Amino acid sequence: MAENLSSIHKPPTNEEIQGLKETADLYKSNLFKLQIDELLSEVSIDFSKTTSLENILHKLKEIFDNINDIPDLSIAEVKSMLLKKHGITIPFPDPQPSDNVKYKFGFKKPTAFYLVGSYPLKSIVRSRNGFNVDVVVIMPKSIFQEKDYMNYRYFYKRAYYLAVLSATLQDNNLALNVSVEFGALFGDRRRPIILLKPLENNSGVDFVIRILPCIPMDIFPPQRLSPSRNNIRPQHLQDLGHIPQQQSMGSLPPTPQYNSAILKDMYCISHLNLLYKNSKDCPAFNDACKLAKVWLHQRGISSDEDGWSGFNGFVWMMLMCYLLHNGDVNGGKKLANGYSSYQLVKGTMDFLANHDFIQNPVFMNELEGSEEFSKKSFTENFDVVFVDNSGKLNLLSGMTKIALEQIQHEARIAMEYFNENQADRFEALFLQQVNDIKLRYDNVAKQKLDYHDPFIHFARTIPIQLKQGLTNRVNLITINYAQLPTWSISSVPPSYSSSDLKLYIGLIFNPEQSNRLIDHGPSPENETAASQFRNFWGKKAEVRRFKDGSILECVVWDVKGIEERCLIVSRIVKYLLHLHYGINESKGIQYFTGQLNEIVIPSLNIPKSIYNKNGIANGFRDVTQAFDKLVKQFMALENIPLRFSGIRAASSTLRYTSIFIPQPLVLTTKKISHYVDPIEIIIQFEHSARWPDDLVTIQKMKIAFYIRLVSQLELQFPGTRATVVTDNVDTIISEAYMDILADSGFVFRCRIYNEREMTLLDRGIEDKMSSQLKKTTYTKALEREKRMFVEIPMHTLQIQTLCNKWPSLSLTIRLTKRWFSAHLLSDHVDEEWIECLSSQVYLEPSPWNRPGNGFVGFLRVLKLITSWNWNNEAMIVDLSEENRSTLKNIKNKVDDIKIRFKNLRSSDGGCKYGLMFIGTTSGSVWGIEKPSKVVANRIKDLAGSALLYANELIENGKNPEFKRLFITPLSDYDVIIHLDPYQCTRYYQNIFVDTQYLSHKKKCDTIDEDNDIVMRDVITHDRVENEGKMVAMIGFDPVECYLALFFHDKHGGTVIGVVWVPINFTPKPWKASVEINSILVSKIESLKNQKGSHDGQNIILNAEAVALEMERLGEGLVIGVEIKK
Repeated sequence: MAENLSSIHKPPTNEEIQGLKETADLYKSNLFKLQIDELLSEVSIDFSKTTSLENILHKLKEIFDNINDIPDLSIAEVKSMLLKKHGITIPFPDPQPSDNVKYKFGFKKPTAFYLVGSYPLKSIVRSRNGFNVDVVVIMPKSIFQEKDYMNYRYFYKRAYYLAVLSATLQDNNLALNVSVEFGALFGDRRRPIILLKPLENNSGVDFVIRILPCIPMDIFPPQRLSPSRNNIRPQHLQDLGHIPQQQSMGSLPPTPQYNSAILKDMYCISHLNLLYKNSKDCPAFNDACKLAKVWLHQRGISSDEDGWSGFNGFVWMMLMCYLLHNGDVNGGKKLANGYSSYQLVKGTMDFLANHDFIQNPVFMNELEGSEEFSKKSFTENFDVVFVDNSGKLNLLSGMTKIALEQIQHEARIAMEYFNENQADRFEALFLQQVNDIKLRYDNVAKQKLDYHDPFIHFARTIPIQLKQGLTNRVNLITINYAQLPTWSISSVPPSYSSSDLKLYIGLIFNPEQSNRLIDHGPSPENETAASQFRNFWGKKAEVRRFKDGSILECVVWDVKGIEERCLIVSRIVKYLLHLHYGINESKGIQYFTGQLNEIVIPSLNIPKSIYNKNGIANGFRDVTQAFDKLVKQFMALENIPLRFSGIRAASSTLRYTSIFIPQPLVLTTKKISHYVDPIEIIIQFEHSARWPDDLVTIQKMKIAFYIRLVSQLELQFPGTRATVVTDNVDTIISEAYMDILADSGFVFRCRIYNEREMTLLDRGIEDKMSSQLKKTTYTKALEREKRMFVEIPMHTLQIQTLCNKWPSLSLTIRLTKRWFSAHLLSDHVDEEWIECLSSQVYLEPSPWNRPGNGFVGFLRVLKLITSWNWNNEAMIVDLSEENRSTLKNIKNKVDDIKIRFKNLRSSDGGCKYGLMFIGTTSGSVWGIEKPSKVVANRIKDLAGSALLYANELIENGKNPEFKRLFITPLSDYDVIIHLDPYQCTRYYQNIFVDTQYLSHKKKCDTIDEDNDIVMRDVITHDRVENEGKMVAMIGFDPVECYLALFFHDKHGGTVIGVVWVPINFTPKPWKASVEINSILVSKIESLKNQKGSHDGQNIILNAEAVALEMERLGEGLVIGVEIKK
């Protein structure tokens, strides 16, 4: 036994030490290497299971080797032959060839058959849809003529060749057992391909074989296909009705995209050879390619849904080849063959993120002295340039500057993760799906184009117009659209319009500029610039004089309220699309950003006496100013025994996170029955040794202070009213407080904080003479004191700071609170817990940018809930945003939270407490007592369903109803208690409010107001001029007084959901000590066959009687009880 222990604990060998050192040098950390190894094992394919694939490839080569030649035929003959004999429509690109073309179409068997791409290099990765195996067939020279590179002749002959191959494969389908379809390679209709999908596949490896017709490198003179050459002559297009006859030959523009499409078919084998050589020279090359493909796929780049980027795994591999030989700022190699896969990916990512492709185009081989393929020739004809090893083909010919900006944006985020030492970002880099459009961008516009296939034109020009109009309001403008779908070999090739593809415009905001009200233009004296400005902005352009004396052209965006200000970017986008493209919301554009704003604003039909919508224009500024004024009044009070040491906010209203922007109370009526939310503040006096050592006496002293403060406030500041509320019970912790109705109309609820109370509570807990009951009572009291007087004020300050830093956080929190409340979870989660949860998507936004508006922030909170493994992980929130230089201090706090969570889980095996545990680096912990396990699971399920519905609305919804996200299903509740809206003081906050219930005329006709539970008279006293006026009961909600731990929307809800504890319906013997209203099982018809029901003494909960008792207790408030189960 001793020998075994010594072998376990023996020191590491020299080889092990060397291995650890190499891991530290070649990877970010040992953990990062283990994660990479695990990921690579998951995404790599098992080549031992590709037998069926290999068999199909061998049969495929045999079929192509034995294919028969077809003599030259006219276009009419080839169309007729393939359609009538094989039912195949030739996938000619647009524009379709004329029926009277003079040249013939021939077919001869391929001269060569190659496996290309990632499969032969063994750098393939698996995805949900399997993987692609690319097969190149080389078309013989003899079927082409010298000038077939002109006027689409090459592409027409290529399409015919592909159709003949598909006919042959269709005839041999019994041998291959595959389906045959056409597709467009990377969405390019000029380059159709064949896709073979196995009909039966028992290998466990999903794959698609893609057949790509290509040509030898020497078939056409390369200089004829240079970027500056034109190869589409007008006579050809005149015959098809596309170009006016008067256009002269000299004015023909170059056709760089057309030329590049031919060159790509010429150099594919050359690229394969280059990649194969580098993969042999660099051992980690293939693994690095796999990691890069995973990174690209998670971001929607190089996938079937990517029709916009012009970037893919092949381009990444070629870029890595370039960096293995070039790319360093000093002229050397940026990468080395001895690098690990991690170093190769990081180095390539760094180059991709930071290299200026526009000013410094990349050449793997620059042809010196060649004017046709000079740097100038490439840069004048392409947005982005990365020239291959031949020096003639731009690998990024299809990439726009907008697409480059998005890819570099993602690469820069990745580099931040690579360089971060504090946290492990492996999951954000490689495991999390970033390509979720509703979460990825701050604003999203969806465009369905109803024109004759101008799709690509719109995709390339719209971002340019928007960039000019939005200027520095946004950091990124993107265009997203999917590739053309595959199609049957018997069908006509699809177009973008016929395929019902959507164009998505994504915007990522610059939070410092996105909400500004004015766009400044040039001076009117600069006539040329001013004219361009007016032409661009149309009727919105105007001339104004500014405070500094300057007179400028400008555009002004008028708004009402903070919510409207957040919509300025959307207004600009919709205005420019309508002005320059004639596109408006009635023609298919849908803009997703402000649909949820109405959720946090009471209905427009509510009387102004209850909620004045005009007051929301200033946001939370009015209430903040009222609080500041009250603080000054407190500090100026005279005849107070002790001076104030501090007055702190402790309310969601003062941290800008209350669902509704507070409105001042207007005392112009004698009947104010709606709910008035008091604003909690904490008062602390300067230190004094004269406070008593008895907790009960301290509470009485506090009440005395409240009374003195009331009298002095009303005396020294006329217009201010105050009252003291006590519980008239001698307790160690009193519920007494002081309500102040300030002259601003806002109601503040003040509580006095005395540090001595905590000291005395600590002593009582530590006193060995204290009974267990006393210790328990003191412990609960101490927790309450800390929460109320220390943690909540600190939390308020931190959230307030974050909302000032990131203005959209306020709306995110308010929407999230509304969502929890609407799903009847008001009493099952603390609002501070919701605020921490919502703040996390701003503090830790990976794998995306920080949200720029409340809409996307709210959706990200839902995403966070669904992805949070709360059973095994504590959520750690750094609300204080402590200085990142003090990493050791932060790490200690994080470790303390993890230890506390681990201890909680160890001591609570049934997970009854701290289910959704949130700890902050400031020491506070939220989510200990609630939610329960049942509620936690429901929260996660509701969030998942909400995300699915939001996704459906954005992708498919013609008239999106986002309000439905806030409608909760009631089918899961056992009992529904229906409340009388007349008696619900918060009913005006209901999402679907019916304003007829906001009037008390009906009630007043039939009910004595003195007995009405809502109409409460609080006669203001001590002030003669206010005598007889009635004020609403501050903070009075009769539903809260009625509620137990049920499910209810406290913000205007009119139903209460009840769920029975299942164990109460398990039959058990009757006892005299039974504490529930019970009934004999034998008396319930539906349970007579249940196990245990034959024992005449077995009982269960009498659900009907309990429900009726609930109705009786709620008399005057409850209008009915519905027993569902």
